Parts: sequence; C-alpha cells; structure tokens
Amino acid sequence: MNQPASYYRQQVAWGEPDPALGGARRAVLRVPLDYRRPGERDIEIGIARHSATGRRQGVLLVGPGDDLGNSGLALLAALLGSLPDRLTEAFDVVGFDHRFMGASTPVFCDLEPEERFWVFHQPESFDAEMRYQATVAAKCSAGTLDLLAHANSRNICRDMDVIRGVLGADRIYYLGYSYGTYLGAVYGEMFGAHLNRAVLDAICSPDWVWRGLFTDFPANGERALNRWCRWAATQHATYRLGTAGPEVRAAYDSVLAAVDRGEPVTLMGFPLDRTLARLIPVGILNSEKAYPVLADILRHLLTQADLDASSMEFLARMFGEPKEESGTVAQLAILAGDALWPRSPALYEQDMLKAAGEFPWTGAALNGIKAPAFWPVPPAEPATRLGTESGGGSYLLVAADEDMSTPWAAARRMHEVLGERSTFVTVADTAHHRVFPFYGNTGLNELVCDFLLTGSTPGPDHVCPNPDRLLEPAASGRG
Repeated sequence: MNQPASYYRQQVAWGEPDPALGGARRAVLRVPLDYRRPGERDIEIGIARHSATGRRQGVLLVGPGDDLGNSGLALLAALLGSLPDRLTEAFDVVGFDHRFMGASTPVFCDLEPEERFWVFHQPESFDAEMRYQATVAAKCSAGTLDLLAHANSRNICRDMDVIRGVLGADRIYYLGYSYGTYLGAVYGEMFGAHLNRAVLDAICSPDWVWRGLFTDFPANGERALNRWCRWAATQHATYRLGTAGPEVRAAYDSVLAAVDRGEPVTLMGFPLDRTLARLIPVGILNSEKAYPVLADILRHLLTQADLDASSMEFLARMFGEPKEESGTVAQLAILAGDALWPRSPALYEQDMLKAAGEFPWTGAALNGIKAPAFWPVPPAEPATRLGTESGGGSYLLVAADEDMSTPWAAARRMHEVLGERSTFVTVADTAHHRVFPFYGNTGLNELVCDFLLTGSTPGPDHVCPNPDRLLEPAASGRG
C-alpha cells in the first residue's frame, strides 16, 4: 500500500508555545481515514513539537501514550520536564495523540464511568460479565464504525510516517513506552528505511496481540502484589499491616473479600466496588516509589486512620477527573482491529474459572470475556509480522526486571524477535514502569542518550545496577 504523497507535502500551522505542553507548539495535520482510499475522507491528527534548543540532529518522535488509549500529547509534556538536556538540545521532540482519541478526531459513545474501566472489570458471574462486556462493545461501535473500522496499529504507523514527512525528516528517531513499543516495532517493519534509532521502554511482547496482553497479566500481578507485601512487612512499625509478606497479603485479601461480599468498604468516604478495590493497587504497583501510598491506603481501609497528604494527592491524580472517554473507545477499537479475538464463550468461561483459582487477585477479571470478543467487524488486515528481513532501524530495549504491566520476559521476547537489530538492557531491582528518564537511574539515562545521539550500545544483555532500590532482591520478576 503506497502512502499518498500529497499528505506528506501538506503545510501545517504551528501555534504559540503551550506552557501546558512544556513549551511545545501544537499543530493539526490531515491523514486519510482509509489509506486504501486516500482523498475520499480525511481525519485530523493532533501533534506538538518542541524544537531543538541547540545544534539540531533530527526528529525524536514519541510514541502515542504509555498504555493504549492514553494521550501522547500528555506524555510529551511529562517527557519535556524530564528528558536530559543532551536530547532536548539535539532533537525536535514531537508527540501526537493516535487516531480517534484526544486531539485526533476523537470518538465518544456516552460510556458510563464504570464502563470506562472495562479492561479490569471484576466479574460477578460469567453471564453477568458477558452482558457487561457486550454492552460496552455495542455502545462503542454503534454509529461509529465508519471511523473505528479503521482503528489499528498499522494505520497509526502510517499516520506516524505522514508526520515524519510533514516534518521533513528522511529518518526519524523514536521513543516509545508500553503500547508505543509495539508501534515502534511495527513502524520498523513497515517503514524501516525511515527509522534510524529507536528506544523501547516497558515493552509489550510481540506474542500478545492482543488477548495475551490480558491473560499474561494475572501471574505478573500476583508477583508484583506479593513483592509489595514483602516491602510493607519491613515497614510494620509504621503501617501495622503485618511482620511478614503473607500477613500483609492476608490483610489486603480480607478487604477484597469484604468488598466481594457486598459489605460497605469506603476510601475517604467513597464506596469501593469489586473493580476499584483491585484497580487502585494496579495503578500503584507500577513503581515502588508509590509503595507507601498503597500501605497507607490499606491501613486506612482497615482502621479508618487518616490518609497522609501524599496519598490523597496520589488518589486525586488517579481519580480527580473521570477517565477520558475517547481514549477508552479507541483502545477497544484498536485491540479488536489488530487481531480477531476468540468468539467462543465457553473458552473464556473456562479460562476465567481456572485463572480465578490460580491468580485470585486479577485472574478472573483479566482471563474472562472482554469487549473485543463482541466487536462487530473483523480486522481489516492481518497483524504485522515482526523481525523480518525487510525491517529496518536499530533498537535499544529497556526493561525493569520487576515491571508488573510489561514484564521482563515480554521484553526478552521482543529482543528474540528483533534479533541483531536490538540491544537488551535490564534495570535491576525495580518495578518502575517507564524507566527512562522517569526513574532517574543515571547509568541508564546516559546509556540511552549515547545510543540516540551516537548509536553506541553497551553490549549484549547489559544490566544497570539500581542504587535506589527499596528492598533486597528475592524471586526475580523474570518469569
């Protein structure tokens, strides 16, 4: 499929520096809704660019968002406050919202607040969960398939290449997190001649697309939760949750059991349901820097002790505003648009019951039936095969060895698939999701800068030590 040349030549108007985006300038460009029929109908892609402050080397394109459906423009703003000066001096740093969310032709479907958390929705029964997930799929697809049938990762990568062309870059540099790592790998297969060097951090397994993203989580989640329990036990003098990891886990499980029985359990006066009682720890366990927040919350739930100011601030950031709807809608459409999900309810029911026994924290929620199983149209094209001889670009793969959401094993699998085009780096003894530059590991930050600026790599299977670890290593997260 040839990219339509006229879109690459379009002129865009850059706005004034936006303080909310770290001084980046916004613009909107046009891309085809359907690349098979360019010119028939266009959509808009919202982008922002922070120009290099020194001698310019090129364009560093930041993948759209961290987890699928999150704003790439918001990620750009966070990065601009954290990137080493060596990179902001050398690169125009560019971010964008992917199609159908945020600033890029967003789609809204009047989802209820509860329906926006469909990914982690905790089943009451299999039949009830089928009705819930089918309702979410129906609401998201009703009257929107003229747009959402064109939601998939390959079209997002085509949009990325239009951005490259509009910016006048023959080859781009790339930085992606979580879902953005998958996009970086797909872009290298589709447009390898235009990819110079890419850093992938918090890496999705190429085997996940996409039900595997869900079914892989519960085992990693159990390991992450129990790691936190070990840490909380070392803080018994402060939080009084138990002197050993299993005691702390029993305390948390007692809260879950009460919620599941329908007993009133409140957080700062707000009632917790079966989903939120599990989702709040998920949002916290992606970094041990937030471990004290979860300990404080559990202490509050057990004793009604006042929350620390830092915990209230964390919860305000997490739930102060409703989850953005267009990101949720686009997330579902892309998950369904990249690969066909199994249609057999019996398969999901069997998997749900098995996982509920093996992984009691999130097994039932993540292995049960999900909204993409009810999506009314099949994918428009097959998922991209990664690691082919036609792919291009060189990759630095970064993995936190205890990452819950994108575990070390997933990053290792991407390294196997990309082969000699990739170098693998582990940051030891941390669960921090998105290590560069947000965790502040000096050794890693220097390594990433050297790679992007010069192409130098530290050699195979490099490990960055972690002088800031909160607890001694136990069982590795490399499962």
